This record gives sequence, C-alpha cells and structure tokens, in this order.
Amino acid sequence: MICVESVVGQGKIAPLLPEEFAANMLQNKFNHNGFVVNHTCAGTYYSSYSQQMIRADCTATGYASNNQSRPTPFTSNIFLSLLDFTKTPTLNTYFEMDNLVNKTKCSTYSTSWLPPPSATFLRDVKAAYAGVEVTAEYGTCEKWSFMLEELPKTVFTFFFDSFSTFVRYDFTAFSDPDQGNVGVTNLFFNTATGGKDFLPPTIFAGVGTVP
Repeated sequence: MICVESVVGQGKIAPLLPEEFAANMLQNKFNHNGFVVNHTCAGTYYSSYSQQMIRADCTATGYASNNQSRPTPFTSNIFLSLLDFTKTPTLNTYFEMDNLVNKTKCSTYSTSWLPPPSATFLRDVKAAYAGVEVTAEYGTCEKWSFMLEELPKTVFTFFFDSFSTFVRYDFTAFSDPDQGNVGVTNLFFNTATGGKDFLPPTIFAGVGTVP
C-alpha cells in the first residue's frame, strides 16, 4: 500500500512559528493511572522567545484518579504558572487557589517543558511532515513531528491550519517512572502575535517570587 501523504510530504518545508504570541488555550492532560494528571484547563497563554518566558493563567477542572469522568473531591482550581527558561534548570513559579475559602498557595520548582521556540524551530530540529488530520476545531491541519535530546522519550506534534497558522501542539512522554505514559494536548484560539515589544516584561513579573 502506498501512503499518499508521505509521498506528498517529500520536499515540504515546515511552517514558521510565532515567536511572540498570546492566545486562549484549552489543555488536556491524561495518562492511564492518574497521579492528578488527568484534567482539562482553559485560560490564557503567553509565549515570548525574546524573553524566554511562558505564562499560563488557567482554570482547571475534571481532576480524576483515572481516565473516567468521575472526579475526586479535588475537582477544580485556578492557577498561574510562570516558566523562566533563562534559568538552568527551568524555574516554574506556580500560584494556586483551589477555592475561595482555602489560603492561596505559591511555590517554585524546576520543570521540563518545551521553551519558547524560534520562528525556524521546526526546520532547525528537522521536524518530519506527519500528514494531515481533519480536526473538529480547525478543519484540515498539517502536522509536523519531532523528538529532542533534551526531552528523551517524548514525541511532539505541531498542527497548522489551512492558513499555516500554528493552532495546536501535542506531546506524549513515554515511560515516566511514576506516571507512566502521559499525553498533553494544547489547543490555541484567538491568537495575537507581534514583534519583540508585543509582550511587555510586566506580563512575566513575579518569576521566582513567592508571597
């Protein structure tokens, strides 16, 4: 059997990525055994290549100990996550409010995450054309997949709509010692882009500061 899309994909050049952008985000995390991984969050996402910062403000719901729809008593929270990739390892400043009664929490810790990419990132890492997929949110999308030495056993796939707009990225981390295989899907809507001055540093103020 001949795979038509793999033949069509030969010689294709990966699209450029926005270096400075903000968007509404819908994220879903899931795995087979819980560990408070299975949930969906919605909010606003800011990514700055020039500042090497990412910020996500989200409301998360649907926490469960497995992939079923029945949640645990810990059902939702509001959080703000600031990722600073100028630090080694990456510094995550995480602020959380799980309801209006409990005291808010704030902590800092290191984390592994994909840093804000350059415009030519997919070309630089030699991402492979992975065909097309018809999605409910964006219609027909082209897909580009890759792996990185810095994040072993993790497969990334970036989606672009018919206007070559970056609209989604997924990744699957295999064989985590505690959580097993973990999947993450990030959908972007209402994306706004600009130059280096598009996202002022004040958006990322508070990195490393815990009240």
